[in-house]
Amino acid sequence: MRKILYIFLFLCASLYGEDVYATFVSQGVKEANLKLNSSGSVDSIMVDIGSRVKKGDILLKIQNNTQIQNVNIQKAQVDATEQTYQFQKNQFERYEQSRNAVDRNTYEQIYFNFKKTESDFKVAQATLKYQEELLANTYLKAPFDGVIASKSIEIGDGVAQNSTELFKLISNDIKLVLEFDSKYAGKVKVGDTYTFSIDGSNDKRSVKITKIYPSIDTQNRRLKAEALVSNMMSGIFGDGYIRTK
Repeated sequence: MRKILYIFLFLCASLYGEDVYATFVSQGVKEANLKLNSSGSVDSIMVDIGSRVKKGDILLKIQNNTQIQNVNIQKAQVDATEQTYQFQKNQFERYEQSRNAVDRNTYEQIYFNFKKTESDFKVAQATLKYQEELLANTYLKAPFDGVIASKSIEIGDGVAQNSTELFKLISNDIKLVLEFDSKYAGKVKVGDTYTFSIDGSNDKRSVKITKIYPSIDTQNRRLKAEALVSNMMSGIFGDGYIRTK
């Protein structure tokens, strides 16, 4: 009889699994401290804390009159070198058709002029591309959809290249980052249900675990996992239980 009872209890434990206590903090699936790949003085700011942005939206611009002027100058240079190149190319093609009737020195000079203007045209195009990249770097654009969580810049402030943190952007998609005792490392699995409540609230919600971190924190011997959640801000704390299978 006792043996049957043990078997029954084992089957119940296997069927219902075990509840594992876990705390959590909510974070954006993507979070980024945005910097600018250029230096200068802030000319305009298009967003504020709480602004929702789309990928590619311009968030900030530094003074860029010099960069705009350089691009326009280089565009004119490209147009001029292209016209010269096309002229020399057409002339060379005409001489190429009657090569046997042209003395060698003349032919080689025409060929030299053609190749030189071809090279000049390519250099002008490359320089224009470089100047356009410098101009593009005077704008800060959103790398993904999300909301501006913090702002640490004002119009007129100086910006150092890849150094000054301007905004913190958090994606619209939010995840829970769970922490639980590492002794349950082999029991908690992707797909397990996490039932939780936010600090200060008795309301219960449930989500599915989507990721388990591959390493244990050696400082507190705790393991982390993630679960996607909807209708929640970043920075929320709480706790709950993971129902293992």
